[in-house]
Amino acid sequence: MKITDWNELPDLGVSHNLEIKKRTLIARGEIPQLMMYGTAVFKPGQKVELHKHDTMYEVFHIQTGKAVFTISGKEYEVGPGKCITIAPGEIHGQHNPFDNDVTWTYFGIATD
Repeated sequence: MKITDWNELPDLGVSHNLEIKKRTLIARGEIPQLMMYGTAVFKPGQKVELHKHDTMYEVFHIQTGKAVFTISGKEYEVGPGKCITIAPGEIHGQHNPFDNDVTWTYFGIATD
């Protein structure tokens, strides 16, 4: 059993853009196939360039604010309550062109 206090976790930069901050609730290796489970704050103007994960599903659940996700060339504006699942190999990126922070929880599941 493990209890993690989100309020005590350090803010770390995400791998695709170190200025975007995350808190890792469950780290890679703690649960088989789970790459990471955490939260992130995406400030106005921040973005993650297009990229893909060949062997990982990535899931984002938006809590507050809005962001634009680009997935396989199509843009999706998403806000609170929306959950996005990105399949392995799908080219994707995110940006926040809005005036408010967007927060989400997200995790990755390895397929290999």
